[in-house]
Amino acid sequence: MELKGKFLTVALLTVGLLAACGTDLATEIPEDEVEVDPGPVLEQAVTQLLALESASFRLNHLKGSTALVPGVSMTMVSGEISIPDRFSVTVEARSEFPKSYLEISIVTIENTAYMTNIFGGGWNQISPDSLPFNLLRLGQTLAGIVDAMQSPRVLGEERLNGIDTLYINGTIDSQDLAQLVPGAGEGFPVGLELWLDQSQGLLQKVLIVGRVVPTDDTDTVRELTLKDINQPVNIEVPSDVSG
Repeated sequence: MELKGKFLTVALLTVGLLAACGTDLATEIPEDEVEVDPGPVLEQAVTQLLALESASFRLNHLKGSTALVPGVSMTMVSGEISIPDRFSVTVEARSEFPKSYLEISIVTIENTAYMTNIFGGGWNQISPDSLPFNLLRLGQTLAGIVDAMQSPRVLGEERLNGIDTLYINGTIDSQDLAQLVPGAGEGFPVGLELWLDQSQGLLQKVLIVGRVVPTDDTDTVRELTLKDINQPVNIEVPSDVSG
C-alpha cells in the first residue's frame, strides 16, 4: 500500500506540473521550424516580377470558372508571354447553350491581336481591346498582386517541381486582382497563397481562394503557375490569318 501511495503521489505531481506548464508547451515553436520575416521575401519577389522578360504560365480553375461573356465560362488559360509586347495563349471554356467545350487560341503582337474562330478554327485579326484580359503586363500585374498582399505569413518550405520554395499565405481584396481576373468585383476578401523560389524570390505558384468575380461561387479556387521564367520564347503572327 505504501508503494502504491508513492506512485499516486508521483502521478499527481506530474499532472500538476504539466498543467502548470501547459500554456508554454502549447505555444512552443518546434526546433525545426524557422520563423522568417515575409517582408524582404515579398519585396524580392516584386523586384523579380517587375524585371520579368518571359515565361510559360497556366491559370487554371481548381474549383469554379470565370465568366467571359454571358453563357461562356473560362476554365483555363495557358501559354507563353514575351514582355513587353507578345503573348500566345489557349483558352479552354465551356458554353451553356448549347452545352459544349470550346478551345480558342489567341496571339497578340504589339498592337494587333489574332484569335481563332470558335466554330471554324481559322484565324481572324481582332482588336486587342476586345479581349477579356491583357497579359502584356503580366509581370507588372503579378508584382501588384504580391505587393497588395495583406497579413502575410511564411508557413514553411516546400519542394515544388524540383525547386525549393517558401510557402506564404495571406489575404487580398478582390479589386486588387482585376488585372488578372476579368470582371473582378470590389469588397470580397480573398485568400492568397504564394510559393517563391528561395534562392531568387521568383514566383512559382499562386492560389487565389474565394469569390473574386461577383458571379463566382464562394469556394472558387484559381491556380496560377509560372515555368521557364526568363527563357527565350518565339511568338509569331499565325500563318493563315484571314482578312
